[in-house]
Amino acid sequence: MTQEDNSNSNSSPQKAREIGMLTDVGQVRTVDEDSILAAKLSFGVNSKSNIFHLLVVADGMGGHAKGEEASKIALSAISRSVISELVNDTPFTKLLEQGIQNANQNILDYTSKHPEASGMGTTCVCAMVEGNDVVLANVGDSRAYKISNEIHQVTKDHSYVQGKVDSGEITKDQAREDPRNNEITKAVGLSSSLEVDTMKLTLDSDESLLLCCDGVNDHLPDDEIQKIVRDSPDPDAACKKIVDM
Repeated sequence: MTQEDNSNSNSSPQKAREIGMLTDVGQVRTVDEDSILAAKLSFGVNSKSNIFHLLVVADGMGGHAKGEEASKIALSAISRSVISELVNDTPFTKLLEQGIQNANQNILDYTSKHPEASGMGTTCVCAMVEGNDVVLANVGDSRAYKISNEIHQVTKDHSYVQGKVDSGEITKDQAREDPRNNEITKAVGLSSSLEVDTMKLTLDSDESLLLCCDGVNDHLPDDEIQKIVRDSPDPDAACKKIVDM
């Protein structure tokens, strides 16, 4: 997650942002199938300095089919795609979308060479943050939230229960209790044809951005997530409290 750091606000025309990150194996599996990245990228071209944050959450799926390998492949593909093109002024939307498409192909290539891993895949939500401007890309049910005095889920899950919510069959609260709430309808690495959702947003000066896998929102309601982020002294503390809860 990223959060405004007011201590630097007087020395830079852009609001400086702090990053916090944490992943945990949880209490069900013996292997953590998640891979996460929170990186500050700085470079200078023609006497112009640029600072970005690249954030990625990939939640592997497949159990014995090596979900942890799928999420690691996705993380590697996205970071390589973004970093290699940053100096070329390629739009962030295209960078993130291409990174996920590369991850999709790389996972398919891996499973073609390792048939025992057939069926592995990963969800993914990633962001490029420049000041208060954010570009997001997502596949599956890993989420992005904007958080201040309120909380807003800004990505839409690609899941069975989200389809029922969209059609009006159930409410968002009922979706949490649906026995099929862990079924996703789209993931990275399962098909050669993949459509990636992208969007742009602007954070207000008091807003934080949180990326998380379903291990967070399956166990914590939105208002509890919002309270933790609002009351924590920094992003690392917020991430630790969310995992502890």
